[in-house]
Amino acid sequence: MMWAKLIVLLVLLFFGSVQAATVSLIPDRSSVSVGDQFSVGIIGSDFLSLSGGTMDLGMDDRVQVQAISIDPYWDFLSSSIGSSQSPEVWTGIEFSTLFNPPASGDFLIATIVFEAMNAGMSNLSILQSSEFYDPSGVLSPDIIASQVIVSPVPLPSAIWLFALGLMVMFRFTATHRIK
Repeated sequence: MMWAKLIVLLVLLFFGSVQAATVSLIPDRSSVSVGDQFSVGIIGSDFLSLSGGTMDLGMDDRVQVQAISIDPYWDFLSSSIGSSQSPEVWTGIEFSTLFNPPASGDFLIATIVFEAMNAGMSNLSILQSSEFYDPSGVLSPDIIASQVIVSPVPLPSAIWLFALGLMVMFRFTATHRIK
C-alpha cells in the first residue's frame, strides 16, 4: 500500500510539472478602422523543443494578408511564406531550424501584417491542418486564436460640426417664421 502511494505521488509530481506548449496569435491592437494596417505576432510559449513546422492561417473577409515575415531565428526559403488558397485561408507558412538548435521557452515565430477591409468582428486562427515538429516527431501544442474588431471609418468631426450648425440654423429659421 505504501509503495502504491509513493508511485502515485511520483507520477503526479512528474506529470503535474509538465507545461503544455501553446501557439498564440497576438494582435498589436484589438480594434482597428477599415483601411488600417495592423500586425499579428505568432508566439510560441512553454515549448521544451521546437524544430519547425507548417502553419495554415484562417481568417474572414474583414481582413486581408499584406505581408508575412518569419523571425530571423528560423531558417526558411522566401517561397515558404505560403499563399492564399481563398480569401479565408492562407496556407503553407513554413519555418525550421536547420542551422540553429531547436527553440525552447517563449519565442516569436512570425509576424503577419493585415489590412482591415470590412467592418465587424474578425476571427484569426491557426487551422488544425498546421503541424509543429521537434527532433522526436510531431507536436500538438494548444492553439489560441484571436479576434480584432474592425470599425467603420468615422466621419471627421468637421462634418458633425457642419451638420450641427445646419440644424441650429434650420431651427432658428423655423422659429422666426412662425412669429
